[in-house]
Amino acid sequence: MVKVQPNSSSLVYNTLLELHLQAHNHEPDSAEKKLREQKIMDMLRSWESMYDLDQAMVLCQMNNFRRGILHLYEKAKLYQQILSYHIENSEYDSVIKICERFGTNDPNLWIQALWFFAQAGESQKTYFKTVLEQIEKGKLLPPIMVVEIASRSQTATLSLIKDYLIRHLQSENRQTEENERLMNQYKEDTAKARSEIEDLRHNPKIFQVSKCCGCNHQLELPSVHFLCGHSYHQHCFENYAESDTECPECLAKNSKTLDILRSQEQTKDLHEQFHHLLERSEDGFSVVAEYLGKGLFNKVTLLTDGAGAPHSKPGPRNARPPTGSGLPLHVQRDVLLQ
Repeated sequence: MVKVQPNSSSLVYNTLLELHLQAHNHEPDSAEKKLREQKIMDMLRSWESMYDLDQAMVLCQMNNFRRGILHLYEKAKLYQQILSYHIENSEYDSVIKICERFGTNDPNLWIQALWFFAQAGESQKTYFKTVLEQIEKGKLLPPIMVVEIASRSQTATLSLIKDYLIRHLQSENRQTEENERLMNQYKEDTAKARSEIEDLRHNPKIFQVSKCCGCNHQLELPSVHFLCGHSYHQHCFENYAESDTECPECLAKNSKTLDILRSQEQTKDLHEQFHHLLERSEDGFSVVAEYLGKGLFNKVTLLTDGAGAPHSKPGPRNARPPTGSGLPLHVQRDVLLQ
């Protein structure tokens, strides 16, 4: 094999590749032809070969050099072209192998293969079922598209996709039942929250806690009470509390809820995030239902501590005005400002 000087231009490598391909085509001896084929592949695989990738593809195609074509397609990550090459040559086993090898990188390979086997002869039903199993596993196509493909095929009869459709319908039924369960749960939670709000607005709050939630000792005056039902010795509250207006026990939960609400208020690309999540989700209906059910499209108004009545300081024999509860902070603050 002719050696090329280091740092030679791509034109030199392209010319050398062309000469080798021509010699390979005109070689009458099969053993020598196979040897030349291996030399060409070594050149294409070598990282030192500075040939132009596009030009090399053209040369291999012009000379019908199969191994080189497939290697360069793979090197350029042109997986669709690799599959199309095998489809054009009706190489059924190779079509499946290519999908299994590169289907993770390009799931559309399985869809292209399904179209191909749907148009193939009656003897290719096994291949069609194999591809359909992978499409079902990866949820690559909606059932209506599978039915449409099958309807245009003489190979894919209804009996061939019957099991697939039954499994899909069963899965949809399970998802519907789960959505109904969540819907009922959200309704119950909403009704409970509304009941708590009404109770806090119109009825006095009775504190019956006998032990301090900070030290777990008998509760004595001066004490601090919160709407959530937690009570503290004044000195325990001052030692444990990170904020003089929040229940230490509920602070972490309330802060997380408040952060979510602030994030919703401040996020400017909520529309794009919703569509991104919708595209990636396996169940788009659940995403839409979740966003609507939790009111994520509603404008959120947060009431800050400075936007209401002044806070009274705890006295030695007076309970602190209740300013915290297990409810979300914006709800309990709204209650206190009524």
